[in-house]
Amino acid sequence: MTTIYNDGDFNKIRTQKQRAFQVFLGVTAAYLAFCIGWLIYYVSLPYADPMQTLPKVCVYVASALYVIFVFPFMGIKYHRIRRYYKMIYYLSEGLKNAEENYFVGFERKELQKDYVDVISCVFKTWNRKKSEWMEREAYLDSEKPLPDFRKGDLVKYIVQSNFIVQYEIVERGALQEDESSEEDGGEAAEEAAGKGAGEAVGAENSADGGGTASESERTKNER
Repeated sequence: MTTIYNDGDFNKIRTQKQRAFQVFLGVTAAYLAFCIGWLIYYVSLPYADPMQTLPKVCVYVASALYVIFVFPFMGIKYHRIRRYYKMIYYLSEGLKNAEENYFVGFERKELQKDYVDVISCVFKTWNRKKSEWMEREAYLDSEKPLPDFRKGDLVKYIVQSNFIVQYEIVERGALQEDESSEEDGGEAAEEAAGKGAGEAVGAENSADGGGTASESERTKNER
């Protein structure tokens, strides 16, 4: 089977996560050092010194810039990196399910699963209880190349948290053959049912005819 993720992907996203967090720590440390420096300068000034306004303005401006940086960086960039890191970690450690269904197509929409950009992969599966076809949707990482799936292929794949982690094309164009065989089987079943119904009607008519003949003989004997 083809494996989508490997150890290199996990190491890469872990390094990216650590680097982003180090940037946050560096900016925070610089901001604190800047504020502490101006605080020391402010305390060292004489009472009612006209230069007391300068430290306040500098700290206010630095605080505004820090907030403008931290919220987008940590709330969007770092948060998405952390989510992607967790997703890959769970893919290697979590429980997995193996399925085998018929491929229908890709849905290139702006979807997100746990804040990770994904592409929907639609499969067709036969529901034995309801005796009908149903759609099964799994997700592929948008940063990975798409598999060479074609419509109607029988695909065996392994999912974890509905993410496809491994796949294998079992048979090309298997869906049309199975659908035609099922239609033939359905027609045969209908013919068999019709034939059985005809035989039942014939037997009933025979029984009615026999009953009528018996009544005629009884009437003749009485006469």
